[in-house]
Amino acid sequence: MSKDQQEEVSTQTQVGKPRRTNSSRFNADEEGKRRATLLKRVHVVRMRGERIQVSFDAKGQPIGKEGDELQSWIGVLAREHIPIWIADFRSADLEPRKEQVWLEVVTSFTIDESHKKQVLKSCRESAKCFRYDIYQAFVRDHIDDESVWQRPAKVVNNYPTISQDDWERFITNRRTGDFKRLSDQGIERRKKSKYGSTTGRDGYRKRDQEIFEKTGSYADRHVIWRDMRIKPDGEYKNPSIKIIGDQIDELTQQDTQGSFESVGTEDILTKSLGNPEHSGRLRGQSKFVKQAQYYNAMHVPRENPEVSFMKRQLAALERTVQELCAKHGINRETMAEEAAPETVDQHNSFKASCTLNEKDADVPDPQPMPNESKECQLFLTDFINGGEVLVALGRAYMDCVPTDTVHGIPLGAGNVRVTISVPKLKRALLPIPTNEATYIEEAVGGFVAWPKKLVVIQSSLSQASRGPSQAPDPEAKGKKRIKKRAGRKKLQSQPEVQQQTAEEVPPTFDFDAIPIELRPLAYYAQSSLSDGSQISCPPQQSDEMSIYIGYEDVYDFITFKEINASSIMVYISYLSDCCARAGLDQRFVFISPFLVSPVQQNVDRVAYIRERADNIIRIITNIPRGRLVLMPYNSGQHWILAVINPWDDSVLYFNPLGNDPGEDFQQLITLALNDWKFLVGRGITKRRNCKTLIQTARCPIQQGNVQCGYFVLGFMREITLNVDGLALLQNKTSYNEADLNLVRQEWTTYVMSFIQY
Repeated sequence: MSKDQQEEVSTQTQVGKPRRTNSSRFNADEEGKRRATLLKRVHVVRMRGERIQVSFDAKGQPIGKEGDELQSWIGVLAREHIPIWIADFRSADLEPRKEQVWLEVVTSFTIDESHKKQVLKSCRESAKCFRYDIYQAFVRDHIDDESVWQRPAKVVNNYPTISQDDWERFITNRRTGDFKRLSDQGIERRKKSKYGSTTGRDGYRKRDQEIFEKTGSYADRHVIWRDMRIKPDGEYKNPSIKIIGDQIDELTQQDTQGSFESVGTEDILTKSLGNPEHSGRLRGQSKFVKQAQYYNAMHVPRENPEVSFMKRQLAALERTVQELCAKHGINRETMAEEAAPETVDQHNSFKASCTLNEKDADVPDPQPMPNESKECQLFLTDFINGGEVLVALGRAYMDCVPTDTVHGIPLGAGNVRVTISVPKLKRALLPIPTNEATYIEEAVGGFVAWPKKLVVIQSSLSQASRGPSQAPDPEAKGKKRIKKRAGRKKLQSQPEVQQQTAEEVPPTFDFDAIPIELRPLAYYAQSSLSDGSQISCPPQQSDEMSIYIGYEDVYDFITFKEINASSIMVYISYLSDCCARAGLDQRFVFISPFLVSPVQQNVDRVAYIRERADNIIRIITNIPRGRLVLMPYNSGQHWILAVINPWDDSVLYFNPLGNDPGEDFQQLITLALNDWKFLVGRGITKRRNCKTLIQTARCPIQQGNVQCGYFVLGFMREITLNVDGLALLQNKTSYNEADLNLVRQEWTTYVMSFIQY
C-alpha cells in the first residue's frame, strides 16, 4: 500500500459518525447544492492572455483572494489530470501529468519556480481528498455490489475525465485486503483523536492571515491551535481541549514573566500537548508550512543588549524583593516612607553634585571626601545568567568608611564612593540608586555608592594586561599550539590544578572587544580560573568521564582562537541535551573526537588506525537502522565533520576548506565500516572490503585561518536542531558573524550553567 493510500485511509471516520465530505458536489441537479468549482474567472483571465498575481507570506503560504483562487485551481487540475486509480503520487507514470499541472498553473498565475514543489504537494492533497469523496459518496456502501463496477451517472456527467477503465481500476484497488486493513486502522486512530478542530477548509492558513492583517505580525502556533478549537459561543469544543487550553494560558503567562524558555520545537504547544513534534507536519500551522519556514517567519530581531540586560536585572530584583517582603510580612510602601531620610538637597543637579550652591559656598562638606582615588571598573551581578557584567568605568575612593555619605545618605557597610566617567551599559540600573539617578547614564560625572566587591581597581589589572616580563619561547609556544590543534587535552577524573610560574601568566581579556553575551564567562574565568582551576561539565554519555574546561579553553573560545577537542565535546553535550528535550535524541549518535583523531605521534601507524577504528565500531554496533553518526575529526591542524550512515555504507564529509578527505581519514572510515559489516552480519548489497562511499558534501566555506572548529560546531547544530538539517547545511554557502556568535553564545551559556559559586 502506497504512502498516499495510507494517508487517505487514515482520515476514515468513526463508525456511526460519518466524516463530512464534499459529496454534495455530486448532487449538482439538486436545488441549493454546492457544485464542483470551475473557476470561470481564471478561464476569463487566461482568454485575455493575462495572469493572476499571487503573493506568498513569509511561511510560504499563498495569501489573499488570489491565494484562495490558486488553491481552488489546483483542486480543479487535480481532478482533471490525476487518475483516481493512482494511489502513489510518486509514481513515474505521473511525471508527465505533474508537469502538465505545473504548466497549467504558471499559465494562469504569476508564480515563481521555487513554489513548484508546494504546488505539487497541494495537488497531491487535493487528489487524495477527491478520491476519498468519490469513495464515500458512491463506493463505500456498495463495495460488495456488482453494480459498483458501473460509473454513476453523476460521475459521468460532472467528471467526464474519469473513464470506465479508470473507474474499474479504482474499484479493484478499494476491494483489496490491504486497503480494508489500512482503512480499519485509520478508523481506530480516528477514534483516539481528542483535539479535533472546528475549522473548515484551509482554516489554519486563513486564521493566520486574519491575525497578521489585524496585528501586523504572525501569531505563535499555540494561539492558532487554540483558536481553531473554540466554538462561536466562546467555549472549547470538548473538555479535553479545555485542559490543553488552560495549560497553554498558564505557560503563556510564564513565558511573559520569563520563567519558561522554548528550545527548538519544545515550545508552549508541544509542552501543553505533552508529546514531541513530529518531523513532518507542524501542529497549529497549515499542512504546507515546514518547521524551518515557521521559525524563520517567527524570528524576532534581538533586543538591544543594554535594554535586555536592564530588563532581566530589574525583573530578577523585583522578584527577589517580592519574595523577601512576603516572607517577612513587610509592606513595601510603608517601608519606603519610613526609610526616606529628611535631607536638604544641597545641589543644583546630579552631574554637578561636587559643586555646592552659592548659598552653601562657605559651608564645608561634613564628610570630607578622601583625596586618594583609583581608576576602576564597575560591575553588576547578572541574576539571570550568573556572573558579573561590566557596566561602567570610573574612579573609586576605597578608603571610605560606612558613615561617609553620598548626597546625605550614609554609604553603609561594604560600599565605597565612586564617580562614573565612561558608561558601558547606559540603561543598566544603579546598584544603589539615589533620588536623582536610577540608571548608569544619569550618574555620569557624579558620585554614587557602589558595592566594594563589584569594584575592580584598574591598577590590579594593568600588570596582567601587559603580559609576562619576558617574551615567550617561540618553539615552546609552537609546541603548545600544535597540542591544542590536535585536541590532546586530557580527560581527567579530577581536574589538575597547576601552579603557574612567572613565565606562565595567562593572557587577560579585552572586555570591550568581547560581545556582551560572552562577558559573564570571561569575567568568571579571569577571576576564578586563572589560578589553574577548571569547570567540570557532564559528558554526553553517563558512562563517560567528565569534561574539564580551563582558563585557556575559555580564553581561546571567547577570543575566537583555535579550539580543542574539549570545547567540541562541551558543545556536543549541549546539542545532546537540546535533542533530548525536543524528542530528537533517537536520530543521532555522536563520536568523541578524542577517540578518532590522530593525536598521538611516533606510534605504529597501522596499529593506531586499528585502535581508532575499533572505537568507531564499538559505538555504532548497537545503533538502530536510520540513525546517523556525527563524528568531529581533527587531522592535527584542521577540524572537519563526518556524517556516517552505516546502514547505507555512506559517509558525508563536511570540510570548511572544501578539500577532499585525507588518507588517514579514508583508511579509518573504510576499515571501521568494513569490519562493522562483518560483525553485525547484516544483509548488505556490497561485498566486505569494498571501499566505502565517502562523498565530499557542499557546506559553508571558512574565510579565516582559525574558524574551522566553530564551523564544525555550526554544522552539528544545523544538522541536529532542524528537521531537514542535512539538506539545509548543503544548501548554505557561508556563515556570517551572527551565525558563529550564536554558537559561541550557546557554548558559553552552557558552560556557565555548571559553575558552582
